[in-house]
Amino acid sequence: MHEFSTMQGIVNAILEEAKKYNAVEITKVEIEIGELTFLGEEQMKFAFDILKEGTIMEEAEISIEKIRARVRCRTCGYEGGVKYGMKEEFHLSFPLLRCPQCGGEVDIVRGRECTIKNVEMEIENDAVER
Repeated sequence: MHEFSTMQGIVNAILEEAKKYNAVEITKVEIEIGELTFLGEEQMKFAFDILKEGTIMEEAEISIEKIRARVRCRTCGYEGGVKYGMKEEFHLSFPLLRCPQCGGEVDIVRGRECTIKNVEMEIENDAVER
């Protein structure tokens, strides 16, 4: 379950940043995760709910935005989304990292992100966004 360890890193980074501002409470966390990270949104939220217990982010809400994958073809110059294949025996779809137009090799432009986008915290009764 790589979602738990990933969220642990996110929570630790937020708490470290909050210390720099002497925050008394963290009220909201917004993150972006790319679809090529294969991080499950529900699993990330579950890990967040566990990891925030007993911290200044105990009452915080989390918002997760999924970032769609984008690729750029080295051969024909296509830039856009990816096609998906299906593994019937596992009931699993997966991205085909080939150009959907010509089948050429592609570079991943977006979709591998895992970013803390915004954190709202309270500092001595003042709301601060960072």
